[in-house]
Amino acid sequence: MRRFCDTVHVRSGAIGDDEAAPVQFVWRGRLYVVRSVLSHWRERLAWWEQPAVAAVHGDEPLAAPARAGSVQEVGDLEREVWRVEAGVGRVSAVGVYDLARRAAPGTAAADGGGRGRELVSEAAGTPGPGAGDGTTADRTAGDDEWVLLRVAD
Repeated sequence: MRRFCDTVHVRSGAIGDDEAAPVQFVWRGRLYVVRSVLSHWRERLAWWEQPAVAAVHGDEPLAAPARAGSVQEVGDLEREVWRVEAGVGRVSAVGVYDLARRAAPGTAAADGGGRGRELVSEAAGTPGPGAGDGTTADRTAGDDEWVLLRVAD
């Protein structure tokens, strides 16, 4: 797989049980249509590479003032990743793409492909019914910055 860190524009929608899965994305000026979601998981980012940690060690100045109450939010350290099979248009060859976005605090993700257990961000605790359940209604426009991580075509 080739690695990237390119910002992409993604249209989310319902695919199977996942209401917030990517269904289309634009990368390098081309529209890709998602044929299927192969996998969906959460991964933690390298906290030791964050600007706030570098500032504490005196390696770099802190660019922005720290947020009141916490240095980092869980959403800053976690991202949701979708491995999708997609192609340009409906008749072209398909490739496998990993698309990621920042995890919203308080949302749950299926553990290991939906084996019944759920992981919930520690910062928000256990969400109540209908609140913070990861549906598209809970997402705001600022949370939907997507990045293309890996490509196998």
